[in-house]
Amino acid sequence: MNRFLKHLVLGTAAVCALAVPTLAADFTHCADYLNDMGLFQGGTNGYDLDRAPTRLEAGVMLVRLLGAEDAALANQTYTAPFNDVADWAKPYVQYLYDNGLGNGVGNGKFGSDSLCTAQQYTTFLLRALGYSDAEGGDFTYATAMDFAQKLGLVDLLNCDETNFLRDNLAAMSFTALATKPKSGEADLLTKLVQNGAIAKDDAEMYLGFFSDYRDYTAAITKANANATKLSTDAGVELGMTLADMDFLTASIDMTMAMESDLEHMDQTKLAYDMNMTMEIDPAMAAAMGLPEDQATMTQDMECWYADGYYYIKSGENKMKVALSFEDVMEQMPTSDLTATTAQAEPLCAIESLTKATNSDGTVSYTINYATSSFNGLIDSILSSLPTGTDAASSMAFNALDMEVFFRGDSLSSMEMLLDMSTEVEGQSMGISMVMVMDNIQTGDAVTVTLPSDLSTYPEITAVDMGTITQ
Repeated sequence: MNRFLKHLVLGTAAVCALAVPTLAADFTHCADYLNDMGLFQGGTNGYDLDRAPTRLEAGVMLVRLLGAEDAALANQTYTAPFNDVADWAKPYVQYLYDNGLGNGVGNGKFGSDSLCTAQQYTTFLLRALGYSDAEGGDFTYATAMDFAQKLGLVDLLNCDETNFLRDNLAAMSFTALATKPKSGEADLLTKLVQNGAIAKDDAEMYLGFFSDYRDYTAAITKANANATKLSTDAGVELGMTLADMDFLTASIDMTMAMESDLEHMDQTKLAYDMNMTMEIDPAMAAAMGLPEDQATMTQDMECWYADGYYYIKSGENKMKVALSFEDVMEQMPTSDLTATTAQAEPLCAIESLTKATNSDGTVSYTINYATSSFNGLIDSILSSLPTGTDAASSMAFNALDMEVFFRGDSLSSMEMLLDMSTEVEGQSMGISMVMVMDNIQTGDAVTVTLPSDLSTYPEITAVDMGTITQ
């Protein structure tokens, strides 16, 4: 999501990241897309995405990814210097060896039954993209991960260096098809179509997908250049069900301005006014014994963030809470892949993306996110929580969609739809939310004005805050 949304969810993301050091996603959609193009196959147990791949499986996957399976199987002469390859797999390994894609692990071994690491498969994919790890080449085995990240082949979502699974193999393979090869084509898939390795009819939908994705990432990158200063008018409509019965609706209107400092996050300045109305369904309110005048609640709030404090004013009530974004970020788990921050979403997080030029001169992108990827992360987080933790026992996104509008190089407006379900202490709950942001402004025209009396706001601790909100 764009930088504005990243700031809105910073606190939640930090808590989730602290809960689990290694997150497992679910990239079944990537495997489906590869299968649709004839580039990925399952077995009697389906795709087996939750299992670690062997080096032989990774090698066969690479041959299929390149649309070279028929060519490999046509050669039944085995001269590769590896003595640990099953007869059925020799044509694949021979193809890898002949084309400089698989060099073995030494001592006459391909390493067929050894588990493939993220670094090994990344090296395979880089070679497939035309890059060399030979002496004087483009990269070395030791620098493969960094080199692949700069190309956009490897990202924080598609690659798990600690627990590399066939799931990751599918996500990275699909990303490789959208990555520009050394020979200069728009992406690897375009090259494979031009070479006749993949039929154009099989690839046409994905060529369009990759083209729109590149345009979207370019637009987001340009918009982010000025997004450190941003203002917007936002509206949120929220609905909740409990045990499949209407429970609560909420409407939130907000005006927000932000000046963020990504190098010194505690120097970020934020100001927003919020008006919120919540209404409990009359039948549910009656069942809860709530008087009619308590079934509807309204709240007006003004909030600011500055110098490591979050300030809140509601009516005549004022308070401030110490909140350090920098401390939160320092406690987040680190990874070899965190050196470079991606400007836009990883391709493997998106199920579909389409571009449109509108009559008002704006260009819009409609993005449907792969909920399976996010649900895998949620499952990891929930399973990592200690037994007895007061949290949801299950949680899943049913839909996560966004439409983003650009006018020239600037973000103009956006709309997000979220639908999710959860279960807490045996009770099922559904949550649907539509958020619209209009009149988005960025750059030097945006300023954050702070009240002159913030120093008079009494400080409360996080514990006090929890007590107040209970």
